[in-house]
Parts: sequence; structure tokens; C-alpha cells
Amino acid sequence: MHRITGVLVVAASSWRVLAASCGLLGILWLWLANLTQPAPFPSPTTTAGAVLPSEVVASMESAAFHYSTGWQVGGRGADPPEPANPWQEPSGSFTFRFVGRDLWLLLAEGDYWGYLYITVAGAPANRLPVIPGNTNSRGERAGYRTFYAPEAQTADGPAPRWVHVHHNVAGGEQEAVIEVWRSWGQTPVRGVATVTASTFRFEPWIGVALLVVAFWLVLASWLHRPSSRAQREIGPGRAHTRDVEAVWLWASLAIAVLGLLLAGFGVVSHRWLPAAGGVMLLGLASLMRPALWSAALLLALPFYFQYNLPLLPWRSFGLIDIGVLGGLGLAIYDRMQQRDPQVGLPYWLPGAETASPAIGGRIAWQPANLILAGIVSWALIAVFAAEHIGVALREWRVVFLASGLFALILATTVRATNIKGASTASLWSIADDVGLLVSAWLAGATIVAGVALWQYAAGANLITAEGVWRVRAFYGSPNNLALYLDRTLAVALALALLGPAWRQRIFWGAASLIQGGALLLTFSKGSLLLGLPALLAVLWLGGWVILKRQGRSRWLLWVVAGVGALAALAMTPFLTTERFQRLLDFSQGTGFLRLNLWRSAWQMALDHPLLGVGPDNFLYTYRTGYLLPAAWQEPNLNHPHNWLLDWWTRLGLPGLALALLWFGFMAWRLWHEVRLGSHPVLSLGLLAALAAVLAHGLIDASFALPDLMLVWVLLSFLGHSEESSRRGT
Repeated sequence: MHRITGVLVVAASSWRVLAASCGLLGILWLWLANLTQPAPFPSPTTTAGAVLPSEVVASMESAAFHYSTGWQVGGRGADPPEPANPWQEPSGSFTFRFVGRDLWLLLAEGDYWGYLYITVAGAPANRLPVIPGNTNSRGERAGYRTFYAPEAQTADGPAPRWVHVHHNVAGGEQEAVIEVWRSWGQTPVRGVATVTASTFRFEPWIGVALLVVAFWLVLASWLHRPSSRAQREIGPGRAHTRDVEAVWLWASLAIAVLGLLLAGFGVVSHRWLPAAGGVMLLGLASLMRPALWSAALLLALPFYFQYNLPLLPWRSFGLIDIGVLGGLGLAIYDRMQQRDPQVGLPYWLPGAETASPAIGGRIAWQPANLILAGIVSWALIAVFAAEHIGVALREWRVVFLASGLFALILATTVRATNIKGASTASLWSIADDVGLLVSAWLAGATIVAGVALWQYAAGANLITAEGVWRVRAFYGSPNNLALYLDRTLAVALALALLGPAWRQRIFWGAASLIQGGALLLTFSKGSLLLGLPALLAVLWLGGWVILKRQGRSRWLLWVVAGVGALAALAMTPFLTTERFQRLLDFSQGTGFLRLNLWRSAWQMALDHPLLGVGPDNFLYTYRTGYLLPAAWQEPNLNHPHNWLLDWWTRLGLPGLALALLWFGFMAWRLWHEVRLGSHPVLSLGLLAALAAVLAHGLIDASFALPDLMLVWVLLSFLGHSEESSRRGT
């Protein structure tokens, strides 16, 4: 024992030394990165000579530039003429010869549509995107960039910005040909520079990576320190009585419900006092039973887009922000207490014994949670490689950091010991936290789905598009509602079709009808054509395994097939609408735009393989550098509508690899629980949700929204909570 303790001490000490080294090196690196920022270019000046020499910043009036007819050139820059057919021919072009290794253009970016193609020495400018099939007017491959950047528009018009367009190690004299489309009246080209770019930069993301490594080394050294506390054993008998347990649980639940009702009234009426009072009551109930806070957050998830919590007279806060921060505070408090392992009764309740929390110690270190920690860490590194660090940091906070903290909250505060060795039906007992979480999550989705059905009947808050009325409830888009209901409907259907108790099956069946009806009325192509078929296929396959294992009749599988047939039948009257008539027409409409989007996103991913373009930077990078001329009608897309490309373009190949590991491990764990677990029906519902999400995500978003990412964490947690309860803590 002393030998093991000595090894732990040495290991922890070594990790602390390594952590200190990484931390100091990271701080030094960031200091050097800030110190060695490149100096701004001087203002362009007119240069003489037929060739631009190296290390000059030339105005567009310089003698080296040769313009096609119609250009207006002055001290402000060069402005092309309006062509007779601006969609079919360029506005103009100009050529020049230069000497040097690097070429820069001063481009006026703003809220207008225009673009340019650049070739240098007959080849595409290599610092700009080169998208296959996107050629200039002569059919040549060329570097491509748009002038469209609404965020850069100022009161005085488009804002000039230096763009590095070409690098040639050999240097020497070269000819550049620049072809400008549209953009007349904007003076899009303001200057040209041949200033040599630095061959080495202290990239900030490397310093941040060193600090992240230091953080994890410090955490590892702390966790591997030898414990000096003796663990207290729980005796075979329970000191508290069943009556005390039941009263405690019902009291905490009643206070939580009262708090939710009061907070909901405050939110809807925009009154801060009842909202704050309701949150305080919910917090009090959560001190009695911490899982109630997470359950309330899951219940409120589909409301986050439209509603905030007015907790102060002058300020409201986001539902998810308060949910995660409050849950983190409860988790810290809970870890400082010792509770009864069966139902999490506080140590100060008369008759309660002391013990460590039931799930936290094991769930927190499950591979899926470690992978999630890797995703959160890598996303932070990618933030500091992004062009727009401000928006990247915000998405990291509300999507990635919030999901990591939510995983920690669930692992720390949710109890599962009370379902150890219990029957499936006990999952929904008053004392079970896992059942509480699932019930709250599905209840929130059912309420929102019911609101959507009411809106459809009343003709309120609908989106009219392509010949159909689409419901959206409290979301900005029907697709967002569909993405959420994909996840919940799978679990509700599994419980309704395969649950062991008929009363519960009736309850979840009603919830499934409400959610399914709302999902159909979103008219989301991703849900109807990909998500629902994948969901039903997994339910069929998993249902066969469960029913065979339990020795039950397989006639229920025909009910699953009937659900699919009814869904298809319900959609039949809408097949003649514009939305579905052009479903396979990729020459126009949504299909055409989506194909062009994927072309652009694929090239963006190839151009940024390691770190992607950073969290929430797809919008800016896409519309300024990769938006194809044929897809100009939809310039403001903030994700590539494909989850594989989404992970890659946001976080690079390492981020995509971590995501594949995370999803793969979840799927493997859930399938294992379907085959061998004590709650196979719930596991099957979660697995069907996973399949629906990934199928729908092939043509839409899948994760980079706060509510969707928290649901991913919930799926991961529920897939492991049962295993932890079987092993004990």
C-alpha cells in the first residue's frame, strides 16, 4: 500500500512539473504572439514603372496597371463599369506585372454582392479558395473571393481590407490577372501590395493549446493524489424509514413544481419578482434533491429560443445560462455534502446515512465523457485560430463549455443506486432520478409540440413556404423544432410501444401522438425523409431483439410498421405541393443550392484541415470566400447542412474524429444495453434518437445549437447511467 502511495505521489509531482512548464511556455507564447503582430501597411501611393517592384504599396493609379475599358480610376481606387449582362459577363478586368514573393489586394468589403477571380502566372492565386468547377470568364481555374461581408459595412460604405492572395517562394517577376464581377459603384479594389509576408508567426492557438494541456495535467495530478480520508461504509440496514424517504421526495417535487409554475408566470408576464421567486423555490427543492434542477432545465430547453428569465428589474438572463450556472453551483454544493446513496437524502436529514454520490464517481470518467472533454478543449483551441474570435468564443461558451459543464452536473448530482437490481418499471418511481430526467425532457417536448398543434389550428405563428403551412412553436424555424422532436419522439415511441406497464404505454402513446403530429406539420424534409425512417428502422430492429429476449410476441413490430405507414399516409395530400414536387430536382431551388453549399463546404474543409475555420465562423468564411456565384440567393448560412462537414469546418479533422468517436461509443453502449441491460426499452429509444439525429443531420444541423448539444450530453449520460448502477459505486 505504501509503495502504491509513493508511486502516486511521484506521478502527481511529475505531472505538476510538466503542467507548470506547459503553462509558462503557453503564457510566453501568447505574449510573443501579441508582441509580434504584423505592422499595418502604409497608405497606397502612386508608383512609376511598368512593373511593380517588391515591398511597395501601390495605389490603383500606378502605371503598372492595365485596365479593360470603362474603369474609373482615382486616388480612392478602381471602380469597374456596369456590363450589359452582369450575370453573364464580368464588369471588367485588369492586369499587371510585379516582383516579389507575396501579393496583397486592398479590397472594399461590405453589404453588396460582387466577386473576383485571380490568376498569377497563369495559375490560380494560391492564397484564395480554388473551388472545382468555379472558373473565370475564360474557363480558367482561378483564386476566388467575394466582396460580400455585411459585418464590415460602415456608415461611409464598404470597408477596405488587405487580403493576402498569393505566395510564391521563388519570387521573381510574375503577371497577375484580376477579373471583377458586378461591384460597380463600390470602388471594390483600393490598392495592391507586394510586401513579403512573415515566414513564421507565433500563432495564438498554440499558446492556448499549451495552457489547455497544463490545465488537464494539473487536474490529473490532483485526481491521482493519495487520499487521506477513510471511506465510510454503509451498513446493510437503512437507518431512515420509507415514510421519511417518501415525504422528503414528494415535498421536494411539490416545491419544484410550484417554483416552475411561478417562474413560468414571471417569464410569460415579464415580471421579474415571480420569476426570481420561482427560481429560488426551484433552487430550494434542488438542495433537497439536486436532480430536480437538471430536470427543470431539460423541461425548459425548447423554450430557450424565445424566452429569457427576468431575474432582475433591469435584466433578463438566458434559460440555458441560468440552468448551467445554477446546476454547477448545486454540483459543487452537492459534492461538499454526503448523502444517502439510495435517494440522495442530505446528511442532515434525521435518519439518513452518509455516503458518496451514486453515479458521479463512475459516470464522470466514462470514455464518452472523456471524449466530450476532448471536444470542449479542442474547440477552445480552434477559437484562437478563428478569424472572428469574438463570435467563436461566444459559441464555445454557450455550446461547448455549457455541454461539458452539463455533463459534469449530471454526473455529480444524479442518483442511480436506487435502481440497482430493480425491475424496469422502477425506472419511473418517484425516487429515481434517471426516470425524472427522461420524464421532464419528454414533457417539455410534448408541451411545445402541443403549442405547435394549437398554432396550426389557429393559423398563428406559421411559416408559409412552398405551398404548405409549417409549425415552429417557439423556435425561429420549423426545422429547429423538427430537429428537437426527432430526439424526443424516438424515446416516447419506444416507451409507448415496448414499455412493460400498460398505463405507462398509454401515457407515452399520447405524448408520441402529440409530438409526432407536430413533427409532421413542420414539413421538414430531413425529418420526414431521413430522420423518421431511420428512427422506425432502429425501433423495429431493436424491438425484435428485446421481444425475443423477453419471450414476448413480436406483433408489436407491426405496430411500428403501422406508425410508419400512417405517417406516410398523412403526408400524401401534401405530395402535390411545391415543397415535395421538386424534391429530386437539383437544377433549381433548395436541392440546387444545397449541392452548391456542399461543394463550397467541402473545399473549405480541405483548405482548413487541422482547426477548421473555428466555432461559429462558417457564416463569415463561407459568404466572403466560398459562396459560389450560382448560390448567391442564400448567402447567410451559418452551417453546411451536413453534420460531417459541420464538425470538420468548425473544428478540423481532430474535431471530426472526436465527434465520430463520441457518437460511435454512444451507439455501441446503447446497443449493448438493448441486448443485455436492465432497461432495454429506454436504451432502444435513445439509440433510435441517435439514428434519427445523424440521418436528419446529413442535410441539416445536428449539434451546434445550445439545446441540441445539451440533448447530445443527455443521450450520452443516459447510455451509461444504467451500467454504472449495475456496477455500484
